[in-house]
Amino acid sequence: MLQRKIKADPFILGGTFVVIAILVVFPLTLLFLNSFKFDGAYTLQNYATVFQAKRNYTALFNSLKLGLFTSLFSVLLGAPLAWLVTRTNLPFAKLFRTLFILPYMIPPFIGAIAWSQLLNRRNGYINRLIQSIFGIEGYVFNVNTMPGLIWVMTLYLYPFVFITVAGALERMDPTLEEAARTCGSKTMKIMRDITLPLVAPSIAGGALLVFASSIANFGIPALVGMQGRVFVLTTMIYSYMHSGGFNGIATASALSIMLMVISVGALLINNFYLKKKQYTLISGKSMRPKTLDLGAWKIPCLIVALVVVFITVIMPFFSIGLTSLLDAWGADITWENLTFRNYRYILFEYGLTKDALKNSFLLAISAATICMVLGSLIAYISVKTKIRGRKALETIAQIPYTIPGTVVAIAMILAWSGSYGVNLYNTFWILLFAYVAHYVAFAVRTTSASLEQIHTSLEEAARISGGSWFTSLKDIVVPLIRPGLVAGWFLIFMPTLRELTMSILLWGPRTVTIGVAVFEMQEAGYVQISAAFATLLLLIVIAGNLLVKWLTRGKVGI
Repeated sequence: MLQRKIKADPFILGGTFVVIAILVVFPLTLLFLNSFKFDGAYTLQNYATVFQAKRNYTALFNSLKLGLFTSLFSVLLGAPLAWLVTRTNLPFAKLFRTLFILPYMIPPFIGAIAWSQLLNRRNGYINRLIQSIFGIEGYVFNVNTMPGLIWVMTLYLYPFVFITVAGALERMDPTLEEAARTCGSKTMKIMRDITLPLVAPSIAGGALLVFASSIANFGIPALVGMQGRVFVLTTMIYSYMHSGGFNGIATASALSIMLMVISVGALLINNFYLKKKQYTLISGKSMRPKTLDLGAWKIPCLIVALVVVFITVIMPFFSIGLTSLLDAWGADITWENLTFRNYRYILFEYGLTKDALKNSFLLAISAATICMVLGSLIAYISVKTKIRGRKALETIAQIPYTIPGTVVAIAMILAWSGSYGVNLYNTFWILLFAYVAHYVAFAVRTTSASLEQIHTSLEEAARISGGSWFTSLKDIVVPLIRPGLVAGWFLIFMPTLRELTMSILLWGPRTVTIGVAVFEMQEAGYVQISAAFATLLLLIVIAGNLLVKWLTRGKVGI
């Protein structure tokens, strides 16, 4: 039986490598090669075209500016909020901690739609309110600008900083602060000399994650920036892809390589920086630091927290919900102009939204299931075997998640559009391939965390008793890690259900998804119908994320 297991392992590893090669290595290799291909020959012409066009320099500069300013404002917002909820006696701190993370659950493109409705220069709710109160002609705010883009992006990415800093503050050894306080140091001096240096790696790590996410984001720049002719790399790639022709795709490939280098570079710097710092004075033990009494600042801090929740959660929710009930976009807000007709239309009458719901749920279920099977196998090989090459397999499987979705989508188009014998373009399958390639890393991480908690003696006992490798996997390993598998399945299901960045480049006439449907309706001017569909998606996403949170509590380490 042991001999059979030894023979099976290389076969399983080889088969898994073949699948990952088809899903990941082959498309990304083609993307790299295609970035050098021009008129059938390999040359640097595509890169010359990219660097010669002024608009590409503008898009690159805008991407870098967007990433840097979003990171800066995310730190200025997320770090103080993390300190308030973890280290002070702020009222309702637990509730605020959940509410501050809520924007992370909201699909960014829905946030972009909400703020477009609030700050639209023509008939945005806030502009109309200011006009009616102060009698001002014209608009006060215009979201379709670079500052507007930074504003919206910050509101939906600052939770990265909040989460990382809150975690570091909770794990920090409080004895250093207590010692300084005993020696007579004031609170501000302790924060400046002890607390801030200790959490600086977390702040930097969160800022780099925000930077990488902001330059890779498509939904917000497309819905907010493109209307104001503010292009970034992701929207410029989208523009080249829609210009048609092989040269457009080749130029988009060259731009994608540039975007990938910047995004992956930021993540590598993040990993290297955190590895060097390693929280040397942050404990892994559960040590509750002394809570700072805010005193006279308690009420002002509470007001600040409420204002943040109002701006980041209540205003966008209210905007989307109100617009979804309007009989016509831009109409006066009166009882006569409010209706549920938009919801009836998207659920029972409009073919596009009905197809989108069916396609997205089918894609999300399929992708989550395939990812968990493939990711669990990769995780098992990496954690539970000694086969040579197992860590390389795990690393390759996780590469697509570090790459912007736009880049993954173009790689899939190059690989599966008929040039190499298989044409999946505009089909269900190319979307599924992209989803699995991009999100299999989730399955690897969640399953690896669960497998590491299972002692090898349990499997050894099964083999000694005559059980095969498959029997021990089926009867021992899978039942023990089932909670992690279920949680991991939902962690993949939720983002794939609302995915936009890859889908907008890969969808076809019969494969429209929820994200694409919302985007297309918004761009076509069907604002109230788009808002109704976005509200429905928002409710599904929030309910699903709350379910994921409950399932992963204490079970999965991501």
